[in-house]
Amino acid sequence: MEWIGWLSLAVFVGALIFLGVSALKAFKSLKPKIDYLKAAQERIQTETNKIKSETDELKVHQEHIMADVDHAKQAVTSTLNETKQVPQNAKFLAKTAVHPNKGRKMADI
Repeated sequence: MEWIGWLSLAVFVGALIFLGVSALKAFKSLKPKIDYLKAAQERIQTETNKIKSETDELKVHQEHIMADVDHAKQAVTSTLNETKQVPQNAKFLAKTAVHPNKGRKMADI
């Protein structure tokens, strides 16, 4: 009966050795794949950084365009408002040109 214990121990040690060898082979076979995935991750990170910097540049460009549009809009609105007042100003000018002293008090000298 003693030999059953030694045989069990030998099978257990053999299984551990087999496990170690299998794990080493699996690690060696996975190493190139892991290296490839790391390289792919670095490429993706580089592209992500590039896209982020381009996005930042586009945001700055967009802000400049929006400022230009706002300035142009303000200029057009101001011009339209001044144009709307031209008839009133012309009427006022016509009235004051025909009767320059009407409604005004002259100072006594």
